[in-house]
Amino acid sequence: MFEGWIGDLEAMPVAADRSGLCDQLGGLARLRAGVDACEARLLAAVDELDDDGAPAAAVARSVGRCSQREADRRARRAETLQSLPSAADALAQGTLSVEHVDTLGRVVEETSVEAVLASDLVDRARRCPADLHAREARQWSRRHQRQGDIEARHRRRRAARRLSIFENDQGMTVLHGEFDPVTGRQISQAIGAEADRLFRLDGGRGRADQVRTSPQRRADALTELLVGDRRAGLARPRPPVGNQMLVLIHATNGEITDGHLVDGTPLPAHTIEHLACGSDLVALVLSSQGDPLWLGRRTRLATDGQWRALIARDSGCGICGAEPSMCEAHHIVAWQPPGRGPTDIDNLLLLCRHHHHLVHDDHWKLVRTADGTWTLQPP
Repeated sequence: MFEGWIGDLEAMPVAADRSGLCDQLGGLARLRAGVDACEARLLAAVDELDDDGAPAAAVARSVGRCSQREADRRARRAETLQSLPSAADALAQGTLSVEHVDTLGRVVEETSVEAVLASDLVDRARRCPADLHAREARQWSRRHQRQGDIEARHRRRRAARRLSIFENDQGMTVLHGEFDPVTGRQISQAIGAEADRLFRLDGGRGRADQVRTSPQRRADALTELLVGDRRAGLARPRPPVGNQMLVLIHATNGEITDGHLVDGTPLPAHTIEHLACGSDLVALVLSSQGDPLWLGRRTRLATDGQWRALIARDSGCGICGAEPSMCEAHHIVAWQPPGRGPTDIDNLLLLCRHHHHLVHDDHWKLVRTADGTWTLQPP
């Protein structure tokens, strides 16, 4: 049976035009989702067997010849689909991907099966790409967690921190680290800010990748931060707002009630208080009061205040969800004539460099959907 299916796929002719290729790729995506759903059912059945055989993860690793991490992921996916029948049906029908399912599984772990079943998370997952769904799910999960659960999870993650340094078979030194979300974000932002500085030194867009690749720049940035002596004795300049770690804090009558990172990761109150002791606190008002967020035609570039508001509102790229350090502030109605759009907060959207390039250089069209999200349409 399986050999026949594999043979049919191998014999499938490749379409000669873009429309046909897109149809074939869409069909394969639905087929892949159906296969993933079937695999999850079989792994769930393995765990239900009343015998002394290997658990589902071990079976997945043995017969699938995958890594232990991937085997564990597949076993957890099977558990998620057992507890969320609507997600299992959607995956089998090809309207969800395993990325959506894995996101739903994380939300179940952080809240409860009952909370997810009572929500519209599965329906929303059907309507948006997996990366945007992950961002929405983190925000939903933050709103439905108890402070005690948040603190306990943060303690577990903090206790599990580790760093390994070893030499691989090619003689390269490998650093593998795992950190709690706050520490990880601080490290990521520091490396991102230095890599961004190197990106500009290398010539910026259109030139930088000819000098060195993005992974090479990040490696050089880490080296510079740890052992570089170029700035010995000098204060390191403050990174751009897009490379700073922002914590969104909610307060009532001067008392902090809760807070979270821009990606929706909730933080315990004591962590927020600790960060406040060593960080600058900036009051961000999403209105015409406070920082001037509506600048009209007086300036083309977004100010730091506008950047903070964009990060708080968009969390990242409006198309793919890439983190703010990878984004640029895009004028929805173009600044240049004939658009002459204003530099106002409601005319700005965070776009990663890739999608910003598609809009400006390849003339893709930015379109707002009925549910308020953004998408790009090719020319």
